[in-house]
Amino acid sequence: MKITLSSTEMLAQWKLCRGFEPLREDCEITRSDGIDLDTLLRLEMRNWYLNLLKTAPIDMLAVKNIANDIAIVVNDDNSGIVQLPETCRRLVEFQLKGWKQPAKIIDDANCRDALLQSNIFSRGGCEQPVVIKRNNRLHIYSLPDDNPSILRAMAVMEPTDGTYEMDESALSTMLNS
Repeated sequence: MKITLSSTEMLAQWKLCRGFEPLREDCEITRSDGIDLDTLLRLEMRNWYLNLLKTAPIDMLAVKNIANDIAIVVNDDNSGIVQLPETCRRLVEFQLKGWKQPAKIIDDANCRDALLQSNIFSRGGCEQPVVIKRNNRLHIYSLPDDNPSILRAMAVMEPTDGTYEMDESALSTMLNS
């Protein structure tokens, strides 16, 4: 089940998994020094979450279709570029109208399949499309027509409101981090 936790709710889960909660209430100690434990735990929690968005199995994450939030800029050589939002942590699936299947997404611009896309005769075409992701930019070399439109762009997005979106099963990975 997909869940959304506020920063406060996530911190409570984090403290529970780390053994900082529940607090002992049968004694009283007063100190005037020490560290801001919540700030330290929030930093640790955020690093864990960003790594989760980048490396966890897709079924543990919230995936959104961002097709309506992005657009293709067509180049003179019949290739295209799509600028992904800054909050896009991982592109899961990308397909244009007119393609027979979703594109193979390549992150390494120097691999063999990526280099083949630069030649018009060795491109994947509409049958086996390939997109190359460089930073937050997609390079598309097999446009189906002069006015391409995005059918589907499924992505793992970092929430902008400070919440934590994931499948409940992802909470179990907190113990291993």
